[in-house]
Amino acid sequence: MVYGAGPVRELLAVRPASIKAIWVDPQRAGRQTSDPVAAIVVSARASNVTLEDRDRGQLDRAAGEGALHQGVIAWLGEFRYAQLEDIIEPSPSLVVALDNIEDPRNLGAILRSAYLLGAGGVIIPDHRAAQVTSAVAKASAGASELLPVVQVGNLVRALDELRELGLWRVAVHASEQAQRIDQIDGKLPLCLVLGAEGTGIRPLVAKNCDFHAVIDMAAGREAVGSFNVSVAASLALYEMRRQRAAAP
Repeated sequence: MVYGAGPVRELLAVRPASIKAIWVDPQRAGRQTSDPVAAIVVSARASNVTLEDRDRGQLDRAAGEGALHQGVIAWLGEFRYAQLEDIIEPSPSLVVALDNIEDPRNLGAILRSAYLLGAGGVIIPDHRAAQVTSAVAKASAGASELLPVVQVGNLVRALDELRELGLWRVAVHASEQAQRIDQIDGKLPLCLVLGAEGTGIRPLVAKNCDFHAVIDMAAGREAVGSFNVSVAASLALYEMRRQRAAAP
């Protein structure tokens, strides 16, 4: 399922045929279209998507404890992961690989930034890592349904495949050989690799990268540690986009 007014609205706009049904709170569905749920109802009817009234209790139970569904849930089929070959176009490629990111909110935020900043897709491991779930879809504001996500059994092997496909791998983490992120040539076909907070990128994964890069912090501000991984992903992606936009 995908829940929340924003994610469901985006899904309706881009992939209405993928929606099997939308459950809505009838107390919101009949309001003026200034209410986002009422506007979703209008869009769903225009796209011939099945609408079903459900009371607040039913929506709460379906979405799960603590889920902020805002009175609307879209039901889809099983999430389909993409293949590596699907995410390396257009050229020059820009993709993101995540090493053991376990927090679904961080995964969702990274997917959102990757989509907004022009990445072709995101790669995640199939174990010891967050998978694409309803909570991730919500945190991504629907980007999880718009951006290809590749699930791999071995991240190191996947990075080797990306090298064979012509991409340079950039580990975004601190190391002795790390450069500032703005010193990386963002016009190259790239894969940005980021690791979990605290543990960072695993040594074997980092060893398989061509470059290491760090995001500068203001002098004397290191006491609070490093950037949150979703923030680091956004900053790194923005720098690559900035360089590509400035290229002649």
